[in-house]
Amino acid sequence: MTRKDGERMAKTFVNSEHTLFILRKLFIFSVVMIAPLILGFILFSGAVQGDSCSGRCDDYADQSKSCQCNSLCESKYHDCCSDYESVCKTFNQKQARIPKIEKKEMRMNGRSKRSYTKNTSSGSCAGRCEDNLDNKYSCQCNSQCERFGDCCSDYGDCSSGGNPGGNTGGGGSSGSSCSKVSVSNQDILDASDQLFLLDSNRAAESDIVVNPQAQTSDSSNKDNSPQPFFSYVNPDLLYKTTYRKLIDLVDNYHAVQGNDENFSTAQFAEQDSFLDSFVETEVGAYLYKFLSDKGYAGCGDVAEFKQLIKDIWFGLYSRKSGAMDTSGFEHVFVGEIKGSSVSGFHNWVSIYLQEQSGNLDYYGYTGYTDPSLWGLHFEWLGQMKGLSGSLVGHSPEYDIAVFSLCHLLRPDSQCSVTLRNADGGAVQQKIQTWSWSNSRPANDRKYVASAYFLA
Repeated sequence: MTRKDGERMAKTFVNSEHTLFILRKLFIFSVVMIAPLILGFILFSGAVQGDSCSGRCDDYADQSKSCQCNSLCESKYHDCCSDYESVCKTFNQKQARIPKIEKKEMRMNGRSKRSYTKNTSSGSCAGRCEDNLDNKYSCQCNSQCERFGDCCSDYGDCSSGGNPGGNTGGGGSSGSSCSKVSVSNQDILDASDQLFLLDSNRAAESDIVVNPQAQTSDSSNKDNSPQPFFSYVNPDLLYKTTYRKLIDLVDNYHAVQGNDENFSTAQFAEQDSFLDSFVETEVGAYLYKFLSDKGYAGCGDVAEFKQLIKDIWFGLYSRKSGAMDTSGFEHVFVGEIKGSSVSGFHNWVSIYLQEQSGNLDYYGYTGYTDPSLWGLHFEWLGQMKGLSGSLVGHSPEYDIAVFSLCHLLRPDSQCSVTLRNADGGAVQQKIQTWSWSNSRPANDRKYVASAYFLA
């Protein structure tokens, strides 16, 4: 080997070492800089792939998840999980937790028949004059039985003011008289304050997140709020007893006025179950005691009080075409389509459920008053609601109680009540009450036509 060959080999070796050094540096750079990016991509992909609709079909929106599994993810927000189509489109809708009030086709006009299980031993109106419909009897004893053709043979004695069988008592809504005492405006303010303070099922501050977006007018046809009003509602809140039983009720009604409401035995049972839970709450118990002391609780025990509340809220009457198409509960808590507009609909739980199901499009708010009283403007089932005064976050029992208080003591007027603001200070708000004047469930009570906070 010549000296020149040796120098050439040494130079090649040095160059090789230098190349290896550069390659090692590049490798280390790749590990330090590129690998985290790859790992992050893998983790992100895994997160997206890992959120499935299994067990979540029609659940409320969960912001902790990367994708959603209800109808809005498909129709509006386009954030459905990858398996939404395969899992949820075959999901048994009877198991869904969000009831959907669908546009129901108008039925043929004409008299609907009421079904019942005959009990030939109870074919008399003795002790039953003006009672609500009771399907276990073969005939009925209230003013509507003449329309349906199922009056008992001695119902004429009820109509003439008599009482078949000579009973002085009667069923749940016999309309017996009792001594009523004067109730001052201050009495109502004090009682409503107690109802507010006793509302232990009211939502905590962290239970509800709203997204008001744009302020608007009640006549606007422009959707100024692209996002829903409710960003989040704690599902645990809606699983509380009175909330669950309210949710059971709201899908029992026709949305469009002029359609007879014909309830099944199970649906009547849902009404009773809700009222049972209502009178068992501290709110319901206080309302009963207060009204009983003043002579406005139905002149009997708590069962008679429950019947009173059932009569004024759930008793059916006609708003259109002679059909038994409405009740106070449907109007206030569920809402109705009246021609080309929405009538009633003042309950935040129903508004939330309908927004989640895709039936309600929030346009904006017309005003806000502490505590949590919103004037909401929205489209529901293709028709506009100009202004819905809704006290967001309060329990179903509170709404029933405070509206009943004003309906019974200050009918067809503005009723001042006491609420508490975020600092615990007492504030006054007004509730507008309207009673139905064309018919009554009994002589001593009127149907609720409407009741709502003035927002």
